[in-house]
Amino acid sequence: MQEFFTVKLILTQHLGGKLGMSDDVSLSKVSRYAGGINPDDNYHVLLGDLGGTLGIDQELRGRRNPSVTAMNYMGYNFAVLNHRDLSNVSKLRRAVGFARYPFMNCNIGHPNTKESFFGEPYKLIDINGMRLAYVSGYAGEFDAGDDDLFRVTDIAESLRRTLRYIYDNKDPDYMIVAISDWDESMQEVVNSLEGVGIVVTGAPAVYGGRLDAEVEDDSASEEVELLNGKETYNVDESNPITMYHHHHDGFVISIDLNFKRRTTTFEYLGHTLTNLDKEISNLTDDIHLNDLIYYHF
Repeated sequence: MQEFFTVKLILTQHLGGKLGMSDDVSLSKVSRYAGGINPDDNYHVLLGDLGGTLGIDQELRGRRNPSVTAMNYMGYNFAVLNHRDLSNVSKLRRAVGFARYPFMNCNIGHPNTKESFFGEPYKLIDINGMRLAYVSGYAGEFDAGDDDLFRVTDIAESLRRTLRYIYDNKDPDYMIVAISDWDESMQEVVNSLEGVGIVVTGAPAVYGGRLDAEVEDDSASEEVELLNGKETYNVDESNPITMYHHHHDGFVISIDLNFKRRTTTFEYLGHTLTNLDKEISNLTDDIHLNDLIYYHF
Protein backbone atom coordinates (compact mmCIF):
# COMPACT_ATOMS: atom_id res chain seq x y z
CA MET A 1 0.00 0.00 0.00
CA GLN A 2 1.19 3.49 -0.90
CA GLU A 3 1.89 6.19 1.68
CA PHE A 4 0.72 9.02 -0.61
CA PHE A 5 -2.06 8.54 -3.13
CA THR A 6 -4.68 10.46 -5.10
CA VAL A 7 -8.33 9.71 -5.84
CA LYS A 8 -9.48 11.38 -9.05
CA LEU A 9 -13.27 11.81 -9.12
CA ILE A 10 -14.65 12.68 -12.58
CA LEU A 11 -18.30 13.80 -12.51
CA THR A 12 -20.49 14.32 -15.57
CA GLN A 13 -24.05 15.62 -15.91
CA HIS A 14 -26.66 16.58 -18.53
CA LEU A 15 -25.03 14.69 -21.38
CA GLY A 16 -28.26 13.01 -22.49
CA GLY A 17 -28.40 13.15 -26.28
CA LYS A 18 -24.79 14.36 -26.36
CA LEU A 19 -23.27 10.97 -27.05
CA GLY A 20 -20.89 11.61 -29.92
CA MET A 21 -20.09 13.92 -32.83
CA SER A 22 -20.64 17.09 -30.79
CA ASP A 23 -18.98 20.49 -31.22
CA ASP A 24 -18.65 20.89 -27.46
CA VAL A 25 -18.79 18.13 -24.83
CA SER A 26 -20.02 14.59 -25.42
CA LEU A 27 -19.82 11.22 -23.72
CA SER A 28 -17.54 10.07 -26.51
CA LYS A 29 -15.05 12.85 -25.76
CA VAL A 30 -15.29 12.16 -22.03
CA SER A 31 -14.44 8.55 -22.85
CA ARG A 32 -11.40 9.74 -24.79
CA TYR A 33 -10.31 11.86 -21.81
CA ALA A 34 -10.85 9.13 -19.21
CA GLY A 35 -9.18 6.53 -21.42
CA GLY A 36 -6.06 8.67 -21.60
CA ILE A 37 -5.53 8.55 -17.84
CA ASN A 38 -3.04 5.96 -16.64
CA PRO A 39 -4.07 4.91 -13.11
CA ASP A 40 -1.57 3.17 -10.86
CA ASP A 41 -1.10 2.32 -7.19
CA ASN A 42 -0.80 6.03 -6.36
CA TYR A 43 -3.55 7.29 -8.68
CA HIS A 44 -7.10 5.96 -8.61
CA VAL A 45 -9.90 7.10 -10.94
CA LEU A 46 -13.62 7.09 -10.12
CA LEU A 47 -16.20 7.99 -12.76
CA GLY A 48 -19.65 9.21 -11.71
CA ASP A 49 -22.69 11.01 -13.07
CA LEU A 50 -24.96 13.61 -11.45
CA GLY A 51 -27.97 12.94 -13.67
CA GLY A 52 -29.45 13.95 -17.00
CA THR A 53 -27.12 11.76 -19.04
CA LEU A 54 -29.44 8.82 -19.77
CA GLY A 55 -31.54 10.70 -22.32
CA ILE A 56 -34.78 9.40 -20.79
CA ASP A 57 -36.57 12.55 -21.98
CA GLN A 58 -35.69 11.81 -25.63
CA GLU A 59 -36.94 9.32 -28.20
CA LEU A 60 -34.73 6.23 -28.39
CA ARG A 61 -35.38 3.61 -31.04
CA GLY A 62 -33.25 0.77 -29.74
CA ARG A 63 -34.15 -1.72 -27.04
CA ARG A 64 -31.15 -0.74 -24.98
CA ASN A 65 -30.43 2.75 -23.74
CA PRO A 66 -27.36 3.95 -25.71
CA SER A 67 -26.15 6.18 -22.87
CA VAL A 68 -26.19 3.28 -20.40
CA THR A 69 -24.38 1.15 -22.97
CA ALA A 70 -21.74 3.86 -23.35
CA MET A 71 -21.39 4.34 -19.60
CA ASN A 72 -20.99 0.58 -19.13
CA TYR A 73 -18.21 0.65 -21.71
CA MET A 74 -16.53 3.59 -19.97
CA GLY A 75 -16.63 1.83 -16.60
CA TYR A 76 -18.75 4.26 -14.59
CA ASN A 77 -18.62 3.57 -10.86
CA PHE A 78 -21.93 5.19 -9.84
CA ALA A 79 -24.66 7.58 -10.95
CA VAL A 80 -27.38 9.80 -9.48
CA LEU A 81 -30.81 10.50 -10.94
CA ASN A 82 -32.13 13.99 -11.63
CA HIS A 83 -35.42 15.46 -12.88
CA ARG A 84 -34.69 14.59 -16.51
CA ASP A 85 -34.12 10.95 -15.63
CA LEU A 86 -37.36 10.82 -13.63
CA SER A 87 -39.44 12.29 -16.46
CA ASN A 88 -40.40 8.80 -17.70
CA VAL A 89 -40.34 6.14 -14.99
CA SER A 90 -41.05 3.15 -17.25
CA LYS A 91 -38.18 4.02 -19.60
CA LEU A 92 -35.95 4.71 -16.63
CA ARG A 93 -36.61 1.29 -15.10
CA ARG A 94 -35.67 -0.42 -18.36
CA ALA A 95 -32.51 1.65 -18.68
CA VAL A 96 -31.40 0.97 -15.12
CA GLY A 97 -31.82 -2.75 -15.72
CA PHE A 98 -28.99 -2.71 -18.27
CA ALA A 99 -26.55 -0.71 -16.12
CA ARG A 100 -23.47 -2.40 -14.67
CA TYR A 101 -23.00 0.47 -12.22
CA PRO A 102 -25.28 1.44 -9.31
CA PHE A 103 -27.79 4.27 -9.33
CA MET A 104 -27.74 5.73 -5.84
CA ASN A 105 -30.37 7.97 -4.29
CA CYS A 106 -30.94 8.00 -0.56
CA ASN A 107 -34.36 9.68 -0.81
CA ILE A 108 -36.08 7.75 -3.62
CA GLY A 109 -37.70 4.71 -2.06
CA HIS A 110 -40.66 2.36 -1.98
CA PRO A 111 -43.76 4.12 -0.61
CA ASN A 112 -44.40 1.46 2.05
CA THR A 113 -41.03 0.03 3.06
CA LYS A 114 -38.97 3.19 2.39
CA GLU A 115 -36.23 0.98 0.97
CA SER A 116 -34.29 2.45 -1.93
CA PHE A 117 -36.12 2.00 -5.22
CA PHE A 118 -33.17 2.51 -7.58
CA GLY A 119 -30.09 0.77 -6.24
CA GLU A 120 -28.59 1.73 -2.89
CA PRO A 121 -28.32 5.09 -1.10
CA TYR A 122 -24.53 4.81 -0.81
CA LYS A 123 -21.49 2.89 -1.97
CA LEU A 124 -18.33 1.95 -0.08
CA ILE A 125 -15.13 1.81 -2.11
CA ASP A 126 -11.83 0.45 -0.78
CA ILE A 127 -8.89 2.40 -2.18
CA ASN A 128 -5.38 1.67 -0.96
CA GLY A 129 -6.85 0.36 2.29
CA MET A 130 -8.96 3.50 2.78
CA ARG A 131 -12.72 3.11 3.02
CA LEU A 132 -14.35 5.87 0.97
CA ALA A 133 -18.12 6.34 1.23
CA TYR A 134 -20.11 7.94 -1.61
CA VAL A 135 -23.67 9.05 -0.78
CA SER A 136 -26.17 10.45 -3.28
CA GLY A 137 -29.54 12.16 -3.20
CA TYR A 138 -32.07 13.91 -5.43
CA ALA A 139 -33.04 17.47 -4.49
CA GLY A 140 -35.49 18.25 -7.30
CA GLU A 141 -39.25 18.08 -7.41
CA PHE A 142 -41.25 15.04 -8.47
CA ASP A 143 -44.95 14.68 -9.18
CA ALA A 144 -45.87 11.00 -8.97
CA GLY A 145 -49.41 11.58 -10.25
CA ASP A 146 -51.22 8.25 -10.42
CA ASP A 147 -47.94 6.34 -10.29
CA ASP A 148 -47.13 5.33 -6.72
CA LEU A 149 -44.21 3.01 -7.50
CA PHE A 150 -41.85 5.10 -5.43
CA ARG A 151 -41.76 8.21 -3.30
CA VAL A 152 -39.27 11.08 -3.13
CA THR A 153 -38.72 12.03 0.50
CA ASP A 154 -37.12 15.09 2.08
CA ILE A 155 -33.47 15.26 1.05
CA ALA A 156 -32.25 16.78 4.33
CA GLU A 157 -33.69 14.10 6.60
CA SER A 158 -32.74 11.30 4.19
CA LEU A 159 -29.14 12.45 4.04
CA ARG A 160 -28.84 12.75 7.81
CA ARG A 161 -30.36 9.30 8.31
CA THR A 162 -28.04 7.71 5.74
CA LEU A 163 -24.94 9.41 7.12
CA ARG A 164 -25.79 8.30 10.66
CA TYR A 165 -26.22 4.72 9.48
CA ILE A 166 -22.90 4.71 7.62
CA TYR A 167 -20.92 6.13 10.54
CA ASP A 168 -22.61 3.82 13.05
CA ASN A 169 -22.13 0.66 11.00
CA LYS A 170 -19.48 1.10 8.29
CA ASP A 171 -16.80 3.33 9.85
CA PRO A 172 -15.68 5.18 6.67
CA ASP A 173 -12.39 7.06 6.43
CA TYR A 174 -13.70 9.75 4.07
CA MET A 175 -17.18 10.77 2.96
CA ILE A 176 -18.36 12.30 -0.33
CA VAL A 177 -21.96 13.47 -0.82
CA ALA A 178 -23.40 14.14 -4.29
CA ILE A 179 -26.77 15.87 -4.73
CA SER A 180 -28.52 16.40 -8.06
CA ASP A 181 -30.82 19.32 -8.96
CA TRP A 182 -29.50 21.56 -6.19
CA ASP A 183 -30.38 25.23 -5.86
CA GLU A 184 -29.34 27.93 -3.42
CA SER A 185 -32.38 27.36 -1.23
CA MET A 186 -30.73 24.12 -0.12
CA GLN A 187 -27.65 25.78 1.32
CA GLU A 188 -28.91 25.21 4.87
CA VAL A 189 -29.14 21.49 4.15
CA VAL A 190 -25.53 21.44 2.99
CA ASN A 191 -24.39 23.43 6.02
CA SER A 192 -26.13 21.00 8.39
CA LEU A 193 -24.22 17.94 7.18
CA GLU A 194 -21.68 16.47 9.58
CA GLY A 195 -18.75 14.16 9.02
CA VAL A 196 -18.59 14.92 5.29
CA GLY A 197 -15.40 15.79 3.42
CA ILE A 198 -16.82 17.10 0.15
CA VAL A 199 -20.34 17.91 -1.05
CA VAL A 200 -20.84 18.13 -4.81
CA THR A 201 -24.15 19.56 -6.02
CA GLY A 202 -25.44 19.29 -9.58
CA ALA A 203 -27.37 21.90 -11.55
CA PRO A 204 -30.91 21.54 -12.98
CA ALA A 205 -29.45 22.78 -16.31
CA VAL A 206 -26.03 23.77 -17.60
CA TYR A 207 -25.28 26.94 -19.57
CA GLY A 208 -28.92 27.93 -19.22
CA GLY A 209 -29.87 25.01 -21.43
CA ARG A 210 -28.32 26.68 -24.48
CA LEU A 211 -26.05 23.71 -25.15
CA ASP A 212 -28.80 21.16 -24.68
CA ALA A 213 -29.00 18.59 -27.47
CA GLU A 214 -32.59 19.60 -28.23
CA VAL A 215 -31.73 23.26 -28.85
CA GLU A 216 -31.28 23.87 -32.56
CA ASP A 217 -30.38 27.57 -32.42
CA ASP A 218 -26.69 27.61 -33.40
CA SER A 219 -26.36 31.31 -32.66
CA ALA A 220 -27.11 30.67 -28.99
CA SER A 221 -24.39 28.07 -28.61
CA GLU A 222 -21.80 30.36 -30.20
CA GLU A 223 -22.19 32.82 -27.34
CA VAL A 224 -21.44 30.22 -24.67
CA GLU A 225 -17.95 30.21 -23.18
CA LEU A 226 -17.18 26.72 -21.93
CA LEU A 227 -16.00 26.42 -18.35
CA ASN A 228 -12.28 26.07 -17.89
CA GLY A 229 -9.96 26.47 -14.94
CA LYS A 230 -8.38 24.86 -11.91
CA GLU A 231 -8.57 25.64 -8.20
CA THR A 232 -6.47 24.11 -5.44
CA TYR A 233 -7.68 23.74 -1.85
CA ASN A 234 -5.08 23.09 0.83
CA VAL A 235 -5.71 21.95 4.38
CA ASP A 236 -6.27 24.75 6.86
CA GLU A 237 -3.93 23.90 9.73
CA SER A 238 -6.14 25.80 12.17
CA ASN A 239 -9.18 23.77 11.12
CA PRO A 240 -8.05 20.51 9.51
CA ILE A 241 -11.56 19.02 9.51
CA THR A 242 -13.33 21.14 6.91
CA MET A 243 -16.25 20.36 4.63
CA TYR A 244 -15.97 21.70 1.09
CA HIS A 245 -18.98 22.43 -1.08
CA HIS A 246 -18.54 22.56 -4.85
CA HIS A 247 -21.41 23.34 -7.21
CA HIS A 248 -21.10 21.53 -10.53
CA ASP A 249 -22.63 23.85 -13.15
CA GLY A 250 -20.89 22.52 -16.26
CA PHE A 251 -20.79 19.19 -18.06
CA VAL A 252 -17.64 17.65 -16.56
CA ILE A 253 -15.51 18.38 -13.51
CA SER A 254 -12.59 16.56 -11.94
CA ILE A 255 -11.75 16.55 -8.24
CA ASP A 256 -8.31 15.21 -7.31
CA LEU A 257 -8.28 14.24 -3.62
CA ASN A 258 -4.86 13.78 -2.02
CA PHE A 259 -4.35 11.51 0.98
CA LYS A 260 -1.55 10.26 3.19
CA ARG A 261 -1.68 6.85 4.79
CA ARG A 262 -0.75 6.72 8.46
CA THR A 263 -0.48 3.70 10.76
CA THR A 264 -4.19 3.23 11.40
CA THR A 265 -5.80 6.28 9.76
CA PHE A 266 -5.67 8.40 6.61
CA GLU A 267 -4.88 12.09 6.44
CA TYR A 268 -6.61 14.34 3.92
CA LEU A 269 -3.99 16.64 2.35
CA GLY A 270 -6.11 18.81 0.07
CA HIS A 271 -7.72 18.64 -3.35
CA THR A 272 -7.79 20.26 -6.77
CA LEU A 273 -10.99 21.00 -8.69
CA THR A 274 -10.82 21.35 -12.47
CA ASN A 275 -13.56 22.38 -14.90
CA LEU A 276 -12.97 20.19 -17.94
CA ASP A 277 -15.57 21.38 -20.45
CA LYS A 278 -13.18 23.46 -22.54
CA GLU A 279 -10.42 20.85 -22.48
CA ILE A 280 -12.73 17.97 -23.38
CA SER A 281 -14.45 19.94 -26.15
CA ASN A 282 -11.11 20.08 -27.99
CA LEU A 283 -10.64 16.31 -27.95
CA THR A 284 -11.54 13.92 -30.73
CA ASP A 285 -14.23 11.29 -30.29
CA ASP A 286 -13.61 7.80 -28.98
CA ILE A 287 -14.28 5.94 -32.23
CA HIS A 288 -14.88 2.62 -30.48
CA LEU A 289 -17.54 4.21 -28.27
CA ASN A 290 -19.20 5.86 -31.27
CA ASP A 291 -19.43 2.50 -33.04
CA LEU A 292 -21.00 1.00 -29.93
CA ILE A 293 -23.52 3.84 -29.62
CA TYR A 294 -24.64 3.75 -33.25
CA TYR A 295 -24.98 -0.02 -33.14
CA HIS A 296 -27.54 0.27 -30.33
CA PHE A 297 -29.37 3.34 -31.66
